[in-house]
This record gives sequence, structure tokens and C-alpha cells, in this order.
Amino acid sequence: MDTKLVEQRKKMQLTQKEIAKRSGISERYYQKLECRMAIPSVQIAILVAQVLNATVESLFESGCRKHRGK
Repeated sequence: MDTKLVEQRKKMQLTQKEIAKRSGISERYYQKLECRMAIPSVQIAILVAQVLNATVESLFESGCRKHRGK
């Protein structure tokens, strides 16, 4: 299943390398973000969201919110 990062990247027709370069992070680190093998700092999450023209919440929202109030 594609993560929101993958979906938005494909929608914008960008490569992982392009997003990484525009965000000021390594391509390998961006790949880890897409695979959910890394959790970005707030600063990195904001930069990536800006490059992808999206909100931080829409790209990095965890499943924890679904369980609130239960």
C-alpha cells in the first residue's frame, strides 16, 4: 500500500531524488520516510510538506487518531 507521501509524490510527478533535494535531505532518508522506516523531525516534515504542496497532517498522520475517544 502506498503511503500518503508516495501518493502525493506521484500526483506531482516528482522523483524521490527531486523531493529530497528540494527538502534539503538525502535521497536515502526520504526513501525511509516513504517506507515508514523513519519519523521526521517537525522541521523536516514541514519542508517535505511544502515541497509536496500538502499539509504535514495529511502526509504524516498516524493511525492513532482513529482510536481517540474509544
